[in-house]
Amino acid sequence: MEFFLSGSPAAVQETFEWPSKRPESSEQLAKDVDGYLASLEVKGFCGVVLLSHQGKVILHKAYGYADRESGKRLTTSSGMCIGSIVKPMTRAALVKLESAGKLKLGDKLASFFPNAPPDKADITLQQVIDHKAGFPDMFGDDYEPMGRDEIVSKIMDAKLLFKPGEKSEYSNSGYSLLGVVIEGTSGIPYERYVYDEILQPAGVTRIGYKIPGWKPEELAVGYTNGERWGTPLDHPWMEDGPSWNLRANGGMVSTVEELYKWFDAVLGGRVLSPEATQKYREMMIRPTRTGRRAIAVAGGNGVSNSLYVNIVDANLVFIIFTSISEFVGEEAFKAIRPRVEAFLQPE
Repeated sequence: MEFFLSGSPAAVQETFEWPSKRPESSEQLAKDVDGYLASLEVKGFCGVVLLSHQGKVILHKAYGYADRESGKRLTTSSGMCIGSIVKPMTRAALVKLESAGKLKLGDKLASFFPNAPPDKADITLQQVIDHKAGFPDMFGDDYEPMGRDEIVSKIMDAKLLFKPGEKSEYSNSGYSLLGVVIEGTSGIPYERYVYDEILQPAGVTRIGYKIPGWKPEELAVGYTNGERWGTPLDHPWMEDGPSWNLRANGGMVSTVEELYKWFDAVLGGRVLSPEATQKYREMMIRPTRTGRRAIAVAGGNGVSNSLYVNIVDANLVFIIFTSISEFVGEEAFKAIRPRVEAFLQPE
């Protein structure tokens, strides 16, 4: 995935000269990151960033345009599609249902889908969560109309890519199936359950599909290869939300700040029970090549891109949303990461 059309991320980084001295304070780190993103803004970069250290937000800023044609600027309250960062919310919903005794992550699909064929009946929820079920990735485009029963039928009829548990391969459709499990177990539509049980306890009300009531003028317009793609609301939705090709695996709209608040709450034990919080943290936190523990989740649809990075041991969080395919937030972080690592190194 290229950072912008004329070159690689490395080439972009070479056009910006970082200060030779390592950042000695979080404020200096924020200044350095801001300088880098501002240098990209003049080339067409459009995005919103949030950087926090030790629980203090040290940078929260928007760059570029929400709508190029009208000249409307992005703001920190602009909504953008967060793509696959919806998956951690689906995970949290399942963990909460488990803590309520409604299901177990070790339960087999046959418990929820009695007519599941033999090759899928013994697949566990945990295998689906971990992308180890063998399900294909998707059954059509994000916004191609696809009802709940139809996605279940397609998943159950599809040939598995491998024997469940043998390896891992990313599957959006698997998370759509988990959304169906959440609905069947809770008796509540997927978005409503997540909103009421996972988001609102965190004090978050502006993440979701239909429930937050996003208006077109509140959203960033996406662009790909110089062409206007529009906002998520400019693409086909069903009456109660997007296609089940997106439901529970992606497609929600959020602001950077709302996503920051949600992760802070769920990881901090303000959404789930203590036992469930510990389980959720174990699901999300991984060791890095530097030896630190971190959470890194990203989402993108080829137009918008979102990235959440939490270096847990340093209590440093970096979030970036972008709305233009030529400038990808994940690639921007690759250029910023050495600066962050320099800041975290002891003198």
